[in-house]
Amino acid sequence: MVKTVKITTENRISVVELPSWSLKNREKELHADCIETVKTQRMYELFGDMVVMLVDESGLIQNKPLNACASWLYGADQHGSFIVGDVLLGMQRGSDILPPDYPERLLRFLRLKFPMIQKG
Repeated sequence: MVKTVKITTENRISVVELPSWSLKNREKELHADCIETVKTQRMYELFGDMVVMLVDESGLIQNKPLNACASWLYGADQHGSFIVGDVLLGMQRGSDILPPDYPERLLRFLRLKFPMIQKG
């Protein structure tokens, strides 16, 4: 089992367990056909590390709901492009995207920075 952080469109954040970090399991958790990895300067400055979001690449086409927290992390307030659907967080290490080393710590940090996010 592997743990990661999930931020939902209902402004809920949780640590979720996946059977493995395989692409298939990540896609299943997000109800996605194809996952895109997203990283921004804003996220690097916030976390001080290469935290990335794993998002549903076809979420807009599927009319998935807006993810307000993920959109802010993406910089939507600056460029007008939004993130829709639930997202998972990962860590970029070289060319690899890995699960976070300390997902519970990441969850607590995000809840402090974004009080509107509810646990669960």
